[in-house]
Amino acid sequence: MFAALGLLLAGTGCQKVVTLTLQTSASQLVIEGNLADDGQPAQVSLSTSADYTTTNSFAPVSGATVTLTDNAGGRETLREATPGQYVGSTLRGVAGRAYTLRVETGGAVYVALSTLPAPVVPFDKLSTQLSAVGSNIQAVVDYTDPAGTGNSYLFRQYRNGRLNPTIFLQNDQFTDGKHVSQVLRTMGGGTTDPNNLNKLVAGDSLQVEMQNVDSGVYEYFRTLNQILTTNPIITTTPANPKTNFSGGALGYFSAHSKRIKRIKVM
Repeated sequence: MFAALGLLLAGTGCQKVVTLTLQTSASQLVIEGNLADDGQPAQVSLSTSADYTTTNSFAPVSGATVTLTDNAGGRETLREATPGQYVGSTLRGVAGRAYTLRVETGGAVYVALSTLPAPVVPFDKLSTQLSAVGSNIQAVVDYTDPAGTGNSYLFRQYRNGRLNPTIFLQNDQFTDGKHVSQVLRTMGGGTTDPNNLNKLVAGDSLQVEMQNVDSGVYEYFRTLNQILTTNPIITTTPANPKTNFSGGALGYFSAHSKRIKRIKVM
């Protein structure tokens, strides 16, 4: 089954309607699982995917059996706190420990493994700078990558308490064992986001969360970012990022470190 998407291309003095043929797909289970080393229990969100022909809404999946185990003998069944939202109680994130998340729903089983990286890389400094071109203010994160390749990082930026949806990723392919001062580059100017979260101005409260993630989680966000930047006009994902779940589900399970710094933008 295919759907047609009409795009209006505006040129100099002319307009043309281009029809693209897009393949629809059956709804799939979407799993978003997170366990950090911040002393909080695991949180898992279950929903069903949307298609091009539907609005960008995702129905929660209730009544699933969600279990979390680790390689130290720990085991727990997460409770459903609200429709589609499952929360743990006893297991916590520990550096170097491997965790397995198992979701059973609709007669199918989905399993993902994630290891919380060790050693945890400290978040040394958060600052801001003016962009090289224009007058955009950009966040700058500093940390020192430990020797030995394979370290991966995910940064989440908050402006006045609201999450910037931009995915900031870094690995140590070219920075192994070095001090890193990384600019979190955003568009900075006009945006379709009514909250303008890509733009920092003096007086803003800036928060950045640094996560050490394993290779499977890095690959999920790398491919997701690639899809979103390649298809900025599509509100629902036209292809699927590389998941660490077996069984055909979409999404990811991430056991990661979590370090946070906050500053006021000067």
